[in-house]
Amino acid sequence: VKNRASKSVPTIAFVSGGPFLGKSRLINEVAGNADGFRILKSFRTSLDSFTSFFPLRQIVSGAMIMCAAQVHPSGDDVGNEIAAANFLVDQNIFNKTDRVNIGSIVPTVADAQLLSLLSGLNPKARTRSIVDSLMKILKLLQPLIIILEGDGDIDPSSWSLLAELMQRASLECPQIMLIVSSRDSPTITSAASNLRRNAIQVKLAPFEKYETGEFLRVLLKVKDRKTTIDQRLLDVVHDRANGCPLFIE
Repeated sequence: VKNRASKSVPTIAFVSGGPFLGKSRLINEVAGNADGFRILKSFRTSLDSFTSFFPLRQIVSGAMIMCAAQVHPSGDDVGNEIAAANFLVDQNIFNKTDRVNIGSIVPTVADAQLLSLLSGLNPKARTRSIVDSLMKILKLLQPLIIILEGDGDIDPSSWSLLAELMQRASLECPQIMLIVSSRDSPTITSAASNLRRNAIQVKLAPFEKYETGEFLRVLLKVKDRKTTIDQRLLDVVHDRANGCPLFIE
């Protein structure tokens, strides 16, 4: 997946599985070994699914701060998303319309009166306009991995924006990789169904007993295949850990 993104093929991966099965560990391993990639990450809960664009709030805030630091003459940290937005406008990377668009996701960077100007747009036009603004900073951060972690659903507005973003990425921001984790397979809205095309699906499940045995061999550094794991030990570990790698450790 990472290799596809590095070769300018926009890539999306869905990682699902129950709690304590290693979703975060797997994603962190990928991100930790993605040399040269910038990482933007957010976390959501089940309550956040009721707030439009909430899963993207941390992502966009981080992207602005990262981009502002990159173009800053001294490379200094600009502090927060408000300072970053101001700096990006001053540098003509953003215009005032971009700031309003970004404010739809990160409310602190635009006042409510300006945000009301977007209320007259139909949802598709609004989504396209927001992505227009996002592309101005995301393309400067390539190669890029965006990680949306959490156990809650993603709101429809966020799905629509992600679909528009990935659809345009091949021409505007090709070195991008999107990873979405969830406990169950994500419920994607029909408007964002294009995200499933060519997506990598990774579903984690509890270990079977023989897999627990193999994991124990690794943990105990038993390399000789003639040396076996005591069956009573295997039974106790597997039953008590319920096949979860974290509990086995």
